[in-house]
Amino acid sequence: MDMILGLLVTLASFIVLLSFIVFFHELGHFQVARWCGVKVDVFSIGFGPVLLKRTDRHGTEWRVSALPLGGFVKFFGDAGPASAPSEEVNEERSAENAADSPGMTQFPKSSEKDQLEHRLTAEEKSVCFHFKPLWQRAAIVAAGPMANFVLAIAIFFILLISLGETVREARIVAVEPDSPAAEAGFEAGDKVLSVDGKRVRDWTDLTQAVKLGTGEELAFEVERNNSVIILMATPERREMLDRYGNTVSAGFLGVSSTSDFQNVRYGPIEAMGKAIARVGDMIGLTVKFLGRIILGKEDFSQLGGPVKIAKYAGQSSMSGFDENIPEEVSLGRRLMISLVDFVQMAAMISISVGFLNLLPVPVLDGGHLVFYAYEAIAGKPLSEAVQAVSFRIGIVILLFLMVFVTWNDISQEFLSKLTG
Repeated sequence: MDMILGLLVTLASFIVLLSFIVFFHELGHFQVARWCGVKVDVFSIGFGPVLLKRTDRHGTEWRVSALPLGGFVKFFGDAGPASAPSEEVNEERSAENAADSPGMTQFPKSSEKDQLEHRLTAEEKSVCFHFKPLWQRAAIVAAGPMANFVLAIAIFFILLISLGETVREARIVAVEPDSPAAEAGFEAGDKVLSVDGKRVRDWTDLTQAVKLGTGEELAFEVERNNSVIILMATPERREMLDRYGNTVSAGFLGVSSTSDFQNVRYGPIEAMGKAIARVGDMIGLTVKFLGRIILGKEDFSQLGGPVKIAKYAGQSSMSGFDENIPEEVSLGRRLMISLVDFVQMAAMISISVGFLNLLPVPVLDGGHLVFYAYEAIAGKPLSEAVQAVSFRIGIVILLFLMVFVTWNDISQEFLSKLTG
């Protein structure tokens, strides 16, 4: 019974989390499109059969569909969510051309824009995405990922201004024997000031630098007895448990900190600065992590897909009911712990979604922006042949990545347990 309940909570948490993040991503596209005078035909959360829908006074149909695995905004003149030309244009194309045409925000064939131009009235062209100036089209495309970052900033801001931040000083209270830290000469009482020149503000900064420093010799600036010294240490990879009890593989230094936490409260301006900095730090860590994967310094198995996201969504939403929390903690307090963990998880996933969509892959927002950048520099769109090839390559890359991370999740969560 507990397993079934846990599965239901995980599934519900995943649907809520993904729908919440997708809604804001598409809302970014939608709102900037409205500001630019583009007519929006459909705003959909999910794909497949429509469960709920209504049409607003601007003629936009708002949908909730059966498959909560994404969403889309369909602009006037589009055949579908990829901003491909409308059905009226597609009907005039031969079967051969239809098979060769990619669906993307750029027109794959100049004749299609000519056909739309002849079919649409001047008033219709004024609200059609494809006839908007280049800067407006780029702004609409970029607005989705930017909305994900704004959402994360808003979540962190609200948490910081309402609850403050719990921090621990980056001071070492114990060094594990025969560990990289012991070999480097760390001692109890040392306070870490920076790692490889990057300032360490608290214990979290130190642990993040160590986790992404496996196999690299790092320079630790340490304060000891009112003097500053430099210690060189190389974190080693070890399996350890995260805060939810999941086994993760990351860099290990061999030091522990004080258990004393300090709650720091912030005013609105400082909280906003902290929230923006936190999002910037997470983007930087993501870039570094992907770079280490490309260079072979990190294991591909650490990449997560929908199964892992669902798992962490469920665990965060139930964190207030963890067995390690004392029994005397009230129900209200438990629910608050779960809510805070869940929205923090939403912020982190939102940053990941925004970053992923900015990658220069043709089927993603970042790919469209690359094409727009070329058009701005060259004064004309990229050639039809290059667009078509790029689109197909992008589809292959995206499908491969989706299959890989899903298989990776399944093998780690299920197959490893069966064989273990």
